[in-house]
Amino acid sequence: MTRSSPVRQSQAVSTPDRRPLSSFLSPDRNNELSHRDALEAAQREHERVREAAIRVIKLHELHEQHQRILEEERKEEARLRAEAKIVAEELRLRELRAKTVPIPKEPEPIPEPAPAPKQQTAPPKPVNPFNNAPPQPSPAAPAPAAVEKKTEVRAPVLANAIQLNGNPPGPAPSKPLAPPQPPAQSNTIQTVNGAVPHPTTTAIQKPVQAPSGQSPNSPEVALAARYTQIHQELKKLRKNLQDFAKTAGPPLKGKLGEFRREIRVSIGQLTAGRGANAQPMNKIQAALKAALEGQVPSPPIDASLFVINPRQPVEGAAHNDATLPTLFIYLMNICAKGIINQYINECGANPKAADPIGVFAAHIFSHKDFQWRGQTLVDILLAKFYKVCPILFGLRGNPRTERGRLAIGWKRDGPGWETEQAHNDRMTGLGAGFASLSLRDFSKTSKTNPYPPSNYWKALARIVNTPNAEVCNTHYVVLRAMVQGHEQRFLNFYGNAGLAALRLALVEFPTKAPSGSTAAASVQALAEVLKAESGLSLA
Repeated sequence: MTRSSPVRQSQAVSTPDRRPLSSFLSPDRNNELSHRDALEAAQREHERVREAAIRVIKLHELHEQHQRILEEERKEEARLRAEAKIVAEELRLRELRAKTVPIPKEPEPIPEPAPAPKQQTAPPKPVNPFNNAPPQPSPAAPAPAAVEKKTEVRAPVLANAIQLNGNPPGPAPSKPLAPPQPPAQSNTIQTVNGAVPHPTTTAIQKPVQAPSGQSPNSPEVALAARYTQIHQELKKLRKNLQDFAKTAGPPLKGKLGEFRREIRVSIGQLTAGRGANAQPMNKIQAALKAALEGQVPSPPIDASLFVINPRQPVEGAAHNDATLPTLFIYLMNICAKGIINQYINECGANPKAADPIGVFAAHIFSHKDFQWRGQTLVDILLAKFYKVCPILFGLRGNPRTERGRLAIGWKRDGPGWETEQAHNDRMTGLGAGFASLSLRDFSKTSKTNPYPPSNYWKALARIVNTPNAEVCNTHYVVLRAMVQGHEQRFLNFYGNAGLAALRLALVEFPTKAPSGSTAAASVQALAEVLKAESGLSLA
């Protein structure tokens, strides 16, 4: 027995280790050190799992971002291929137009011994595609049917002197309009909203200098001078009212800044959607009514300083006096300035954002309580529009000169000029904003349209009728912004005439541009986009 004891002891030593069970049964299992070790081990495992999960998420996000970039690259490459194809086709079309086929000379007739004198006839006059009426066939020689089928319908407008009907769309006129007569030399300022000017002439104290190539007596230059004068009067009013408020004290001093901030914030909150802008509009209308009804007293001012044409009292009008409260004109000026700033800041990158701003502008300036002598005060807004985008009103200039850049709306940036991209973004926003204001349908309301669609037609005509030597990239940038997204409304108003105008603007007008103009190519590409998206063929 004594000899077997060591053997049994060695066998007991060689048995498997039962430390887990022993540790479980150990009296030290529930001490603080054991719990701390277990918590640290669990924490390490938790951190390892968390870091692994974060790595997987980051890899997934990078993969998705890479896929988005690849998709955008594919879209951009497709767009560039489409535009390059359009430009190549256009160059090929120009080359084909430049080619001529030589006509063989006819053999000279044998002279007769005593030829009778032939009656000389006047050579036929060349056909001008910009005339309002197509050439009428002579009664003695009716036009053949083949020629009638080939004749294209031209827009009966696209001439600056034509008065268009700004009413809702109706049937196209069955008879062509007569060519416009040259305007008589007069000192009366021509209005752009279709109103008949008053016989009394409007004095212009500081006429603007006419750009090169434009007559100082042209209607565009006279209109620009009047808008410049209105703009100066608004600046003078703002300074005088602020100085007066400092001495007048409350309530004008406190309400002046409060109303200004409230209008700016409310205009910045405008967004698309039915009923989405009710609250901002109500706040602005409340501020305007408080100024107009004298809840916040302010001195009166001559209202004729802020309209294009003189006005006489109208029976039944809400405000027939010669003056209006200065605070009301000041707040209308703040509204106009806010509208222009929203067009520039929001619509350059997203032209679709112009529509709710145009709805707001049309609503405010068509409100009967905010009119003077039965007509709107939209000239305040138009004076701001002219200041930032003169091309819409017919002014032209050479962008390679300082005077020319000022004439077409370039903006200074310190001692130099803004970049071309910044200029194009501003012009895009303003072109889209002009369309959103001037293409509003008032057929289902009793209000008067403050800026009828005829003004859109006139602006389009001024751009398209620009002489070849004076066309610049800004014309094409503004034109594209005016048309893109607004073509259906334009066609609703003008029908076949609008279709012919779009053909002239998007297909023929870009041929005036110098070779390699990207802005002109984008206008031509817009015609292809309209054909692909809505089936509108302008070829």
